[in-house]
Amino acid sequence: MNQQVAKKVIEDTKYLENRILVYDNGKKANKFCKIVWKGYSATFKDQNNEDGTVRVRLRDMLSGKEFSEDISDTAKRFSKEAITDRESSKKEILNILNSTDAEQTKTLEWVTGNLSKDKLQEDQVEELLTELWLESKVTKARFKSDDLVVYNSRK
Repeated sequence: MNQQVAKKVIEDTKYLENRILVYDNGKKANKFCKIVWKGYSATFKDQNNEDGTVRVRLRDMLSGKEFSEDISDTAKRFSKEAITDRESSKKEILNILNSTDAEQTKTLEWVTGNLSKDKLQEDQVEELLTELWLESKVTKARFKSDDLVVYNSRK
C-alpha cells in the first residue's frame, strides 16, 4: 500500500474518530477503546502482503493499556451502520433517563424494559450505558447492600 491509498483509507475511516469502540475479547470484560493515533506505517505489511499499511493505536479507557491494529480490521468490526445504530440506541437511552421520574430507581433491567427496540439484550444495554458513563453523559452508582447499579442522566 502506498501513501496515497493510505490517505484515502484514513479519510474513509474518519467516522471512527472520537468514538468509544467496544472490543469483545471473548472474556467476561470487554475493552472500551478510543483511537489515539491513526496513520501510515511502512514497517508493517498490508492484507496483500505489500509493504506499508494503515494502523490505529487504541487505548483501553478502563485500563489505560494501548494496542495496535490494522485499520481494515477495525473498519470491518465497526462499520458505519453499526456505529449509527449504537449512537441511536444511546440517544434513546438518554431520552429514557431524562424523561422519567427522579424518584424512579433506574436499574439496568428497568432501562432495558423501557427501550423500544426488542433486539437489544441486557448485556448490550449495559455496554451502551458504560459507553455513556465513559462519555460523562450518565452517572453510575453501585449499592453493595443490594448489589444494585443505578443510572441517571448527568445534568
